[in-house]
Order: sequence, then structure tokens, then C-alpha cells
Amino acid sequence: MKLVNIFAGYTSLLLAGNPSKADLYMLFSAILCAIASGIPFPLIGIFFGQLLDDFNAATCVESESAGSASGYQDDVNDKILMIVYLAIAQFFTIYAHLVCWSLYGARLAQRLRESYLQKLLRQGPSYFDELPPGEVASRLSADIQTIRSGTSEKVGICLASVSFFVTAYIVAFIKDYELAAMLISLIPAYLLMSFVGSHYIEKYSGLMADYAATAASIASEALSNVVVVQAFGANARLEAKFSEALKGSKREGLKKATAVGIQSGVLYFVAYSANGLAFWQGSKRIADAASGQSGGTTVGATFTVIFILIEG
Repeated sequence: MKLVNIFAGYTSLLLAGNPSKADLYMLFSAILCAIASGIPFPLIGIFFGQLLDDFNAATCVESESAGSASGYQDDVNDKILMIVYLAIAQFFTIYAHLVCWSLYGARLAQRLRESYLQKLLRQGPSYFDELPPGEVASRLSADIQTIRSGTSEKVGICLASVSFFVTAYIVAFIKDYELAAMLISLIPAYLLMSFVGSHYIEKYSGLMADYAATAASIASEALSNVVVVQAFGANARLEAKFSEALKGSKREGLKKATAVGIQSGVLYFVAYSANGLAFWQGSKRIADAASGQSGGTTVGATFTVIFILIEG
């Protein structure tokens, strides 16, 4: 239920500010191109695996006739051309979704800015008396920039990553479902570490931002009322408060950096451990195929599964 509410709220944010038809077309194109950009890479992995099988078959044969060598070269050329075509398609889809999302995020930020100002100008004088100094400027600058950051190219990258992830597992289960099933253990490990790490990163980021905002507010008020500050000799006290707020921001920033480092280290450990597991099990299945046993697989299929799932 919480995820549904988050999704609904985020959708409302994307459509805020009464977007025009051109904006909606741009949003639709951005979503479509972002999803499409995640598909070519797993398909490229298939052709890489097939090329590896071709190379392996060619080196295992002691002598080849001219006809078979020519056919082998033509087969390799066809696969390389397909990889080139898929790479070109991925380039254009990535470029398109990044441009569309960047433009849409900028236009959304502009619409929200205009809407905020329009509603602000309708308020009575008493409303502004209750606002802290610099509140309006902060909302128009920092908050709108945060919204733009979360509704521009990062959304496209997220959609492309999800598309790539789903396509990678579909391809992997088609090529070698047993090895893919073993590597599916990556998902809970990654999710657990991502959720735990993200919780602490978000917590320390919020505290760091709060301390920084407090320091900025103290500096803004002091500079705005510099005559009063000088008259009452409050320089030292305000400087101490400002310094304490900055020290708090630094302290929380160090905690955030530590959380990011631990999360990244564990994620890489999981990835390389899965790599080792995949190569170990893959080599056993290739050996079974070489000895004529059932349940074996080819070098190319093993490479495809490992290649795309570790990336996914």
C-alpha cells in the first residue's frame, strides 16, 4: 500500500503544473525510449556468447577446408554486424531519453516555480511576517532544484536499469535456466544491502542538510541585520552558533560517507562472489557437456548468462 501511495504521489509530481500536450508527448517519448534503451545490451550478450562458441569451435578443429572457413567468417561477420546495429540502437535510445527527461525536468521545474510565485503573491501580508528569512528564496532555489534532480535524467536511467534487469533475466533463463536460477540469489542480497544502506544514507543526508540550512539561516539573518549585531556585540555568539551548525553538518557528512563506503564495498563483494560462483558452476556444466553427459551447456551460453546477470 505504501509503494502504491509513493507511486501515485510521484506520478502526480510528474504531471504537476498543468503540462501542455507537447510536455505529455515528451514525457511519453522519454519513458518509451528509456525502457527501449535497456533491451539492446542483453541481446548483445547473446551474440557475444554465440561468437565465443564460434571461436571455440574454430580453434578446436585442427584443419578446415576453404569452404568451411569462408562460412565461418561469414557467420562471424553477421553476428558482429548485429552487435553494431544493436549498439547504434542503444546509443540513439539513450541519447533520446536523456534529452527528453532533461528537458521535461527543466520545464516541470519552471512550471512549479511559476505556480509557487503565483500562489505566493495571493497571500496576505501576515503570511510573510511568519516566514523565516530566506524561506522564499530557499524554496524557489533549493527545493525546486531538488525536484528537478528527481524528475529529469535520473528517472530515465532508473527506467532503463529496470528494463535491462528484466530483459537480462529473461535472456539468462532462456539460455541456461539452472545457472540463472543460481545467480538469482544476487537479488535478495543486493536489495537487502541497498535498503539498509539507503536508510542510513538518507538519514544522514537529511541531518546534514538540516545543519547546513541552520548555518545558512544564521548567516543570512546576521548579514541582514549587521547593524543590530554590531550594536549588541553578538558577533562572537553568532559565530559560535554558525560554527557549531557547520560542525554538525560535517559530522553527519562523514557518517553518510562511511555508510556509502560500506554499502559500495558490500555490493561489490556480493557481485564478485557471485562471479566466482557462476564461473565455478559454469565450468562444471561445460565439462559435463564435453564429456557427453546430459545437463551440460556451451561456453557461449555460460558466458552470456554470467555477462548479462552480473551487469544486471
